[in-house]
This record gives sequence, structure tokens and C-alpha cells, in this order.
Amino acid sequence: MLNKTQRLQQWFSERSRSDAEPYGEFQHVGANQTLVRILLTDVAVTPETAVLDAACGIGGNARWLASLYGCVVWGYDIDEQALTTAGELAEIEGVADLCRFVSDRDTALSFDDEQFDVVLSTEGFYHPPEIFRVLKPGGRFLLTDFFESSEVSGESIAAQYGMELELSHDVTDLALGFLRAKEIEASLLADAGLIDARQLVEVMNSGNRRYSSSGGRHILARMRKPN
Repeated sequence: MLNKTQRLQQWFSERSRSDAEPYGEFQHVGANQTLVRILLTDVAVTPETAVLDAACGIGGNARWLASLYGCVVWGYDIDEQALTTAGELAEIEGVADLCRFVSDRDTALSFDDEQFDVVLSTEGFYHPPEIFRVLKPGGRFLLTDFFESSEVSGESIAAQYGMELELSHDVTDLALGFLRAKEIEASLLADAGLIDARQLVEVMNSGNRRYSSSGGRHILARMRKPN
């Protein structure tokens, strides 16, 4: 059986997009749990808490939350290969009994009404009616994502989801710093012959340029569904 490092490397090696690996197993700007930890401040998560990781990819956040809190975490995605990888990584980490990965689309989720206490979305602005539907009254929606409009705010995001804003931070500078570091890293890989020119351009196009071209913002927000 492959260990975690070997299975992750297999996943990244099989990707057609060379900009996948820089984001790590959590697949969001920062490639670690700093932003999620901020979103979870003062949120009581216990083994009884029902959590949904929206567009979970290879399940980095779902596995981390299950390991940390001992709670059941559902994750959905449309990428079947990602879900297979997520399940295998959960087995390797010993949390397969707590992680449940399913194929689903954000516009028509298969989950029950008011099923989850917490829904987490990293790098994705998902269908507001469905997120609202699957959250329990008083449940929290945790979001971090890039928005093309420079006018976006935590308040405007919460209004779109029909929820009460509890916490909001503009983390654009953090995102830009992370992405700039990844551009430099990709340049070094290209100089060493480990990636080609096309892959270098893909990494650069996925990063700073989308910010500079639109003037957009990267927002961290926690919202609460009204009782």
C-alpha cells in the first residue's frame, strides 16, 4: 500500500494541469489550514457536528477536520478521480470511517434539507440556494474565495447567501504573496528543466495575473443561517 506522500505524488503526477501541485492537498491559496482555523474561531466543533466540504477535491480539508475533531465530514466533487484519491488518502490516514466522499453538483446537491451544522468552501462560490438548504438553522457557512469585483465585501457575500455575517477579512495581500512565491518557485523548476515553458505559463496565469487584470479581492467570510 502506498503511503500518504506517495499517493499524493501519484495524484499530482497524473494531473494534466501543472498548477495543481503548488496548492497542495488542501487545494486553496495558502495550501495550509491557517485560513480555515481563522474561520473556525469560536465555532464549537464536536464529534457530533455534521460537516460538508464543498467541492472537496482530494479531501484535504475533510480529512483534516475529521482527524482534528473526530466528526463525520462529507465531501462532494464532480471529479471522480479526485474522490477516489480522497477515499484512499482517508484510508491511509485512518479516518475512512469519518469521511464520506460523493459525486455531486453544487446546483442540485443530493443531501437532505438542514443536514449540516457547518459547510466549508475553499476557493469556490457555490449555489446559494443549495448551501442555504442543506445548512441547519443556526449553521455556519465558511468561505474563502477570489472575487473579480473590487467592490465585493463580506457583507455583500452574506447578502447573496441570505445569511448573517459573523466574520470577514480581506486576505488579498496574503493571496498575492502566496501566488507570487509560487511563480518564483515555478521559474526555478523551469530553469532546472523540471517543468516546461507551457507549464510555467499555466502557473503564472493561474496566479497574480487574474488579480492584476480584474482588481478583484480575496475574501474570507463566516456566515450564519438565521434560526
